[in-house]
Amino acid sequence: MLLGRVAVAVGLLALSACSLSPSSSKTSPRPTAQPIVTASATASPTAGASDSPSSSPPGTPGGAGLVRCDAAIPAGDNLVIGRVGEDSTIVVRDIQDPANAKTLCRFDSGAQSPQFVTATQVAYATASRQLIKADIAAGTTAVLATVGDGFGSGQLSFSPDGKSYTYLDGNAWHLVTPSSGNRVLTTLPPVPARGLNPDEDDVFLSYSPDGLYIALVQTVHTGGTGQTAPVQVRKASDGALVYSTSGMTMGVWASVPSRLFFRDLAGTVHRWDSSTGASTMLPLHWIRPKASPDGRWIAYTFRTSNVDGVGYYSVQGNAVSNTSPPARSSPRFLTNDLIWYIGEKPCDTCFGGLPTPTGLTYIYSIAGASEVVSRLSGLLDVWPRTGGPPAGVG
Repeated sequence: MLLGRVAVAVGLLALSACSLSPSSSKTSPRPTAQPIVTASATASPTAGASDSPSSSPPGTPGGAGLVRCDAAIPAGDNLVIGRVGEDSTIVVRDIQDPANAKTLCRFDSGAQSPQFVTATQVAYATASRQLIKADIAAGTTAVLATVGDGFGSGQLSFSPDGKSYTYLDGNAWHLVTPSSGNRVLTTLPPVPARGLNPDEDDVFLSYSPDGLYIALVQTVHTGGTGQTAPVQVRKASDGALVYSTSGMTMGVWASVPSRLFFRDLAGTVHRWDSSTGASTMLPLHWIRPKASPDGRWIAYTFRTSNVDGVGYYSVQGNAVSNTSPPARSSPRFLTNDLIWYIGEKPCDTCFGGLPTPTGLTYIYSIAGASEVVSRLSGLLDVWPRTGGPPAGVG
């Protein structure tokens, strides 16, 4: 494994909700080394949950409407948010019939890190750091929050029914529900001024697929324990802390009932579930893991000496396989069987000798062990929900 290779700036590494993940970029080269520039947090100094709601869902009506639709979204269809071909426009695309995929909606260039809330609702960030929810069917928008600067600030995840959400504002972790409004669950330690390693550092914030829990697995707000620990699982109903630890990264929800998987910095995968607590699984140095909709598989990137690869972890079997071609990275499930990822090639002249994208992306079938070239040049989110937040936003 190639560890400790790259340090990147907040604006370059795709862990903030106001920047795009590696799998959402237009297969651009990897970032060059730069230091972090931290900013002061705007959050409340309390480390516990606030009982005084400051607002209530679905937010304040208004905000920039930055999505335009040419057609209604068919009920029950498989949808993606991404880019097609050489066009830099981010679109909502219906891929129910992959051979006849159709673009339904287009985002304006000011919409950052768009994601699905429901099949007919999307959310995105703006340059003014507002988090906006747009109802495509109703043609309305609402401001969910305005967040401050800071690494990971603006990270956003919605409950499976779209009625509640959680987000980071500077060092503060918020939970917003219809019953309790907007509560600060905790204030995390400030981010120290240091470099970041994209193979190790991550900020993952997500509801569990069953909607019962929310998890934060991150490596930038460090030094806390318990209510301020870098890894936490809380009840989605009231934000109560049920598990915390440290020294972990690269989290993903999977399985039914929901189980949280993450790995330690040495490269061993661990699992938490509500019945048995934390347990150790197997040695596996995965990067940016993503779960299949049915929770049976977790796809991930792994590093080799000259190019990346895509691996598959069987949740039920606690085993790994690697049947896709080499020189691939940044996988994301489209369906239980189909996976989208980026093509790569070796690059001796690139920073640190890292591989570089080829400009091609692919769709791989697990069942058929076959691969075809994809028209999607970038992928940010998939609907129905596939067990986690947008790529690298978690």
